[in-house]
Amino acid sequence: MAGVTLCGAEPKTSGAVTANDDPLQLPNMQVPGGLSLKDFPFPAENELKVPDFSANDPFLKVQFPGEAVHEGVATGRATVGVFLDAAGQPKDFLLIRCTKDYFGAALLEEAKRRTYVAKQVKGAAIPSAFTFTYAFEPPPGMNAISNFEAASRRSEDIQGGAGYAYRARNETEVDGGQLVQTRVAIPVLPRALVPQDGKPVRALVSFYVDEQGRVRLPNVESYLPPQFVTAAIAALQQWGFKPPLSKGKPVLVHTMRALTFREEAAKGK
Repeated sequence: MAGVTLCGAEPKTSGAVTANDDPLQLPNMQVPGGLSLKDFPFPAENELKVPDFSANDPFLKVQFPGEAVHEGVATGRATVGVFLDAAGQPKDFLLIRCTKDYFGAALLEEAKRRTYVAKQVKGAAIPSAFTFTYAFEPPPGMNAISNFEAASRRSEDIQGGAGYAYRARNETEVDGGQLVQTRVAIPVLPRALVPQDGKPVRALVSFYVDEQGRVRLPNVESYLPPQFVTAAIAALQQWGFKPPLSKGKPVLVHTMRALTFREEAAKGK
C-alpha cells in the first residue's frame, strides 16, 4: 500500500470568508498496490464548475454571536460542509471545525438558510459536497478584548494559524491508526456500461465519518460519468464504521478511499 497525499481546493471564499484562512486539505489516503493517481482521471479546469451559493444571494453575512461579545472574543472562524444533490438541494449539513462552539453554531444555522447550485462536470450536474469557511469580525463598537482573547491571538501568531476547539481529524489520528469499517456496499456497473477496454471503473472518493460512525458528505474527487457518480454516492451512504476515537474521545474524521465498481452479474447466474 502506498500513501498518497492530495491537496484539495481551499474552502469557498465569499463575503467575509478569507481565501488564505488555514485552507482545508484532502486527507492522506492509501491507494491499493500497483495503482497511482494516473489510474484516476480528473476533469480539466474548464470542464468543472464547483458547487456554490445561489447567484441570488452569493455573499455570506453571519450575525456575530452574543456569547462572543460577552466573553470579549473579537474574532472567530468556522467551517461547514453541505451535501448537495444534483438539483443543488441541501441534504445534509455538517460542522467541520470552529474556534468556538458558538461560531460553529452560527455558521451552521446560516448554512441552513442559504440556497445553492450543484457541481457540474462537462455540463452535467452531479451530487457533491460543498465546504466553506467564515471569518467572524467584531461588530462596530467592540473595541476592547479580554485578556483571554489577547493571549489566544498571540498563541495563534506563534502557531501560524487558528486554534480550533473542534475540528475534523485525519484518519492517522484515530486510535489504532485507521478506521474500522463495519458495513460496506459496492456500486454496480450495468453490463451495458462496462468499458470496452475491459479496465475496471474506479474513483477516488472522500467523506467524513462522524462520532456515531456514519458517513457524511460523500464526494467523488476524480472524474466519473454522472450516472456512475450517483451510484458511487449511493454506495458510500450505506457504509458504516465503528465510532472513531482519538485518545479515547469521539471525533469527526475526514478520509478518502479508492472505490472500484463491480460488474452486474449476467442473468441466470
